[in-house]
Amino acid sequence: MRTKEVNSRPLNILAVDDEEGARSSLKIVLRLAGHHAVIANDAHEALKLYDDAPAPFDLIITDHAMPGLSGVDLVRRLREKGYEREALVLSANVDSATEQKYKKLGVAGIMGKPFDINDLKEWTHCIQECRERSASGEKPQCTLGTMNICWLRFA
Repeated sequence: MRTKEVNSRPLNILAVDDEEGARSSLKIVLRLAGHHAVIANDAHEALKLYDDAPAPFDLIITDHAMPGLSGVDLVRRLREKGYEREALVLSANVDSATEQKYKKLGVAGIMGKPFDINDLKEWTHCIQECRERSASGEKPQCTLGTMNICWLRFA
């Protein structure tokens, strides 16, 4: 439960999915929530967009099962490049061994596909609120937490 609203700045989000419908939904939902969304068709394009970005990304949202590089591969490469912020994985099916790989990479959570628009909006708001409260020295009041507080699983 949120107790106090903070003056939220939009998140700069890199979203990656090989399915056109999912990309379109992500773009609409994230922009309607007031965020800046950069959308990539696959992990290779995401890596290029990450390298060429004029400002750092606050959040990475990636599909798990993509041709070429998987979500695990993408997050691993981004971590190697120095990305330390939150990442969220979208997937219709991730086994426990793959979940463990994501946890070791510091992924904040896995959200089922098709994803619920309200869950995604709440999750991004929670990240935003927790980050801003932490930066101002306040204790975060988020219901969902961030990667260093808890592992999220929306199914």
